[in-house]
Amino acid sequence: MYTVITVALKATPEGRFVELDERWIFYLHESIVGGSVRAAADKLNVNPSAISRQIVHLEQAVGASLMERHSKGVRATEAGELVLDYYRRRRADHDDTLSRIEDIKGLRRGHISLALGEGFIDTIAAGPLARFWKRYPEISLNVEVTSTNDVARLLLEDAVHIGLIYNPPKEPRLRTHSVALQPVRVIARADHPFAALGRPLDITELLDQRIAQLQHSYGIRQIIDNATHISGLRIPAAVTTSSISMLKNFVEHGGGITLAPSFVAANEIQSGKFVAVPLRHNVLDASMHVMSRLGRQLPSAATMVLRQIGREFRRLEAADDSLRAANKPHGASYTND
Repeated sequence: MYTVITVALKATPEGRFVELDERWIFYLHESIVGGSVRAAADKLNVNPSAISRQIVHLEQAVGASLMERHSKGVRATEAGELVLDYYRRRRADHDDTLSRIEDIKGLRRGHISLALGEGFIDTIAAGPLARFWKRYPEISLNVEVTSTNDVARLLLEDAVHIGLIYNPPKEPRLRTHSVALQPVRVIARADHPFAALGRPLDITELLDQRIAQLQHSYGIRQIIDNATHISGLRIPAAVTTSSISMLKNFVEHGGGITLAPSFVAANEIQSGKFVAVPLRHNVLDASMHVMSRLGRQLPSAATMVLRQIGREFRRLEAADDSLRAANKPHGASYTND
């Protein structure tokens, strides 16, 4: 069921009132997200011409073009982006209002949505989320596993309440609730020669290694690319992937090493299967953040999850400090520069 929304448009000194059918905006949103009217029609099982007519009605109502075609499909015009931003905020307000009503009932029911990178799964899902599920079984969670760039996008679009991001983009519309230092390390098998060095590695020592790396849309890879660019080096990847599991599989089966913060392999490091060796480069001193959109009022259940994740961040930061100390020779001191 769709709602007819009355919106005041100050196009004239006295203003004029325009009625917008929510269905019109929904069809515009699905067409832009899907990249074409045809994609939206296939997803919604609706005739493409019906979607086009609804979008035309919307454009006539607001008196502006909202969608334009290009070689790869359709995209929103500047006016279209404003309408979509309004739609997303309204949808988020609707969901948040229902969540706050559930808060009044005592956190018996509700829904929370998160987005995070795959590297957070072993620690966050096994730790704070598992404890939350056990304590509040009637609260449902939707978890999107995606890249750094997409986590930020989902937060800005109010598609999720909370995002966990490693090396987040500089975006003033995002708010950090908790942060923990997690430098990029060399992750290697315990029987790799690097494991016995007892000192931080120079980045030049990686040049003759077989290395598995993430794709460029991931925060870990962006940090590594920045460090190698500053150092004037090029470190070729033996394997490039979008999967943290693939990185760890490559290391486990003797393919070589990978570069990642220690939390992505926390279980393997704790069991003694892997080691995390520090690298001597200050650009690699990045952090992981738990974030939300600035100005969004989160439901109480989401706030409780934030506190749980914040405690886990502090534990992971302390564990990484211990790894750093273990790799420093007795009596030596060093800085990542």
